[in-house]
Amino acid sequence: MDRKTSMRTQADLSMLVVAFIWGAAFVVVKNALADIGPFLFLGIRFALAWLVLAALSYRDMLTIKLSTIKAGWLLGFFLFVGYAFQTLGLKYTTSSNAGFITGVSVVLVPVIYALLNRRMPPARTVLVVFLAAVGLFLLSVPWGSFGLSYGDFLVLIGAFGFALHIVYVDIHSHQHNAIAITGIQVLFVGLVCLGLGLLLEPVPVRLTYNAAFALIFTAVFATALAFLAQNYLQQFSNPTDFAIVLASEPVFAALAGYLWAGERLSDQALAGAGLILAAMLLAIVLKKRV
Repeated sequence: MDRKTSMRTQADLSMLVVAFIWGAAFVVVKNALADIGPFLFLGIRFALAWLVLAALSYRDMLTIKLSTIKAGWLLGFFLFVGYAFQTLGLKYTTSSNAGFITGVSVVLVPVIYALLNRRMPPARTVLVVFLAAVGLFLLSVPWGSFGLSYGDFLVLIGAFGFALHIVYVDIHSHQHNAIAITGIQVLFVGLVCLGLGLLLEPVPVRLTYNAAFALIFTAVFATALAFLAQNYLQQFSNPTDFAIVLASEPVFAALAGYLWAGERLSDQALAGAGLILAAMLLAIVLKKRV
């Protein structure tokens, strides 16, 4: 194995660890939400993550320009929509469902590109969206019912936010320092959520173990270090390989929910989760063609 192949393998394996961290974060956050409001949680999480990023990459932070701040605010808004609705939804649905529904964002990306370019999506994209829609229905709609549960609906809105974030990162990120624009996004989410939390939610007298652990785990590992790893490691692999590796995130979310929270997926929900995962992988493999 030559050095280039070895570095690509190490990068993909490292991103698999990141996918595991992101997947496990669903059940960790869900447990914490019993003790702290979702906006306060996100505000503290992202504020702490920004401090870690600033400490590790302060030279990049010093290169921030006004154009980077403007682009970062736009990307931060979509990131805020994604995390805010995902975290709100976690109060009312399982971490397993939240993981797979968040994965629908990958499927939505080619649809958003088609809309922005004002053209009809190709047949491959329609097939991928159909698979994801059927999977979402089987995963989230109880037998005999015709509507998404409240929590799953909120997470689905978050998936649209994440999809828009992916699209606009692709448009804007190459024009700016990657660490600097990431820091602006993280800070934007932290400040907005902290403001909303202080305005709308009761401030806990003390942080419980679950809340404190979740804040440290998500701020340091699932946000700051994960973003830094993704920015650094992508140079050794390629976006398609990375995306396929990260598609394992909902699988890890379901596994964590099963092991740590005793969550069980019914046969119908398992079939739906499988269809969503298949749609994600197809969307990634066909990305350059759709």
